[in-house]
Amino acid sequence: MTNTKEIHPQPITKRRASQRKIDEILVAARSEFFTNGFSASTIEAIAARAEVSKVTIYSWFKDKDNLFAEVVRAECNHMRQNFIVENLEDRSLREILLTAGVGMLEFLMRDEMVRFERMLAAEVNRDPKIGEHFLNNGPRTLLTALTRLLTVAIENGDIKSDDATASAEMFAGLVMGRMDLFMRYGKKINMTAEDREKRAKRAVDAWMLIHRN
Repeated sequence: MTNTKEIHPQPITKRRASQRKIDEILVAARSEFFTNGFSASTIEAIAARAEVSKVTIYSWFKDKDNLFAEVVRAECNHMRQNFIVENLEDRSLREILLTAGVGMLEFLMRDEMVRFERMLAAEVNRDPKIGEHFLNNGPRTLLTALTRLLTVAIENGDIKSDDATASAEMFAGLVMGRMDLFMRYGKKINMTAEDREKRAKRAVDAWMLIHRN
């Protein structure tokens, strides 16, 4: 007779309480990382912000590296939703890219994001793994999602490209241009919602022309 382990599902209320606690820790960690950078942030400070014990944070996230990765993933999750392959079922690729372009400008031009990236760039010289954590859980995740979307669009015959990854990188480059470099070195760039829409439209039109099937 085979012994089977009896599974006792966690009560819904307990699961919800646990998720709320995780969300509170992530909010606290985001505030700490965005204010002080990775190196200067501590589990003690994050625990104080979240009003939990250090043990609670370690039990959920193991260490500061994993917590940082989760914060970056959560921060980029909204943009990543633009690149879900299923979006092609009821929207054209051009429409998807227009929405993504405007979202990219809004996301990357926030003052707090510019400050955050400046701090990280300075910290990478001391600890290269910080850059890897950020890139792997942020920009590279978004690039992978966009590449997957473009691969399906190529297979569907919507566009022509022999390198979906290169095409994805080109899209980001056309949208941001040199602005990210200028902002990183202190230039203040103000754009209205209308300005962002115009810039995104120019970028998408140029990209679609290059990839016309």
